[in-house]
Amino acid sequence: MMHFTSTFRASASAASSRSPYTSLVVSPEPVEGSNHEQDGSSFDSPALSKRSSFSRLRPSGEQKRQTRHTDACFVVAGAVAIAVVGAARPQYGGTLRVETQAIVRTLDPVTATNDAAASASRNRLRPLVFETLVAVDPARGLQPLLARSWEGDARGTRWRFHLRSGVVLHDGSVLEPWQVATALRTSGNAWTVATDGDVIVIEPSNPQPALPWELADDRHAVVVRRSPAELVGTGPFRIERLEAGRLSLRAHDGYWSGRPFVDAVRVEMGRGLAAQLTDLELGRADFVEAQPADARRLAQRGLQVAGSLPLDLFVLVFEARRATPSGAAIRHLLTTALDRRAMCEVLLQGRAEPAEALLPAWISGYASVFVTPGVQRPSQSAVTAVPAEQRALTLRVDASDPLARSIAERIAVDAREAGLTVTVQVPAGLAPLPDLRLLRVKLEATSPNRALTRAMAALGSRAMALATTEPPLAADAPLDAVLRLERAVLEASVVIPVLRAPELYGLGERVETWDGRAVSPTGALNLASLWIRTAPPDTGPRR
Repeated sequence: MMHFTSTFRASASAASSRSPYTSLVVSPEPVEGSNHEQDGSSFDSPALSKRSSFSRLRPSGEQKRQTRHTDACFVVAGAVAIAVVGAARPQYGGTLRVETQAIVRTLDPVTATNDAAASASRNRLRPLVFETLVAVDPARGLQPLLARSWEGDARGTRWRFHLRSGVVLHDGSVLEPWQVATALRTSGNAWTVATDGDVIVIEPSNPQPALPWELADDRHAVVVRRSPAELVGTGPFRIERLEAGRLSLRAHDGYWSGRPFVDAVRVEMGRGLAAQLTDLELGRADFVEAQPADARRLAQRGLQVAGSLPLDLFVLVFEARRATPSGAAIRHLLTTALDRRAMCEVLLQGRAEPAEALLPAWISGYASVFVTPGVQRPSQSAVTAVPAEQRALTLRVDASDPLARSIAERIAVDAREAGLTVTVQVPAGLAPLPDLRLLRVKLEATSPNRALTRAMAALGSRAMALATTEPPLAADAPLDAVLRLERAVLEASVVIPVLRAPELYGLGERVETWDGRAVSPTGALNLASLWIRTAPPDTGPRR
């Protein structure tokens, strides 16, 4: 029997310390009292990690109860002591005002949506309400959540997940093992799920050595269905109301990891990015979505910017008529014409990383093998050797994605400086067929084989058929097979990675964080760790 606690191995080739998002990665040191600390074996992934400058941890339920007791003690100590200590410690209460661009109509994990923006927004909000058995931490791998530990046989045909005891549902009842089993059966996998005391036993129809990684997906979150309209979870917040354009959440007083600091969260949906930024600056919102170009503006106004790891991959994909062997020269020229570093440091103000591989180092561990330092820009002779009619390209970009449009325009500038012509096409309706497209792919914090498989699926089967004839990865594919497939996908330059950017958010001046992370490295919103200051901070005399 194998016992799993999964840690991502650290490596010297981890992401550069200059990257602004590296400080958001959780410290790889084990949490005191963790169930994983009690089990010395590991379920290793070759992904890389970066040590965080934030080593403080969110308080446990007992710590928060002690904080409340301490509040009462300070009242006795006197008003002066309250003023001094209260300025440094979290405060309970208040409503956090959040705004999003996408409109989420349900948080139900098993309900599919064709709206990519709504799906991404739902994935960020859902962990606030519904939790999985295990969770992914990019610095430490798989970590316990509703399951305190787990073990599986050598082939991955039978798994046992030991549930955390005393977990309270949003309706005040205690979570029962049979409810977890029912939820996992509903999530749609060909698994046999049973209970054995406080243990969930899962037997896949085929061996799944990486089944815990599958269970970390939000689609397998535990949802207790009291009725078709009443979904009950275990997360730090419960759904109070979900209606057109607004989501109202209330703090879960019985949350197993400690009550959130705020009493409520109000999410206003369907707000444009410019409107969100204005609302934040005018004090009408506390937490909004932001673009890299907004980061400097927010910092100049004394507002915080929080972000995830670089999860958004921007990638060029050639259409079939330009993906032939005869078009290899122009594809290679465009690849070498890109000044990725300038895009990241200037256009995105240092809040992105150049991408010459699909998967980042913190997932795969091998991204550095794709880096080609010192590559010269295309020579004039190489450009003129390509027929003039092939040197003109039409690049299509999603009209609803302003960041992608900015990147596309920068690509056009780089191409022009190399002697190529790239016309950016932003169609509002029907338009001539382009030569290539700039796509935004949401990377998942998971095992390398799963991450590459899902990234390739997001690029589309047609693009993958043009890029390579290699077969898809097996569910338990080793790392060398993942590297081999990614090499094959990128070899013909039909698919060209450009850069990766984090998901960014602006925080209002009255918002503080307990553990330094308003957004988790994987992109989930860490709203349970935010607290609202009842008085504006003393910034000293203004001149």
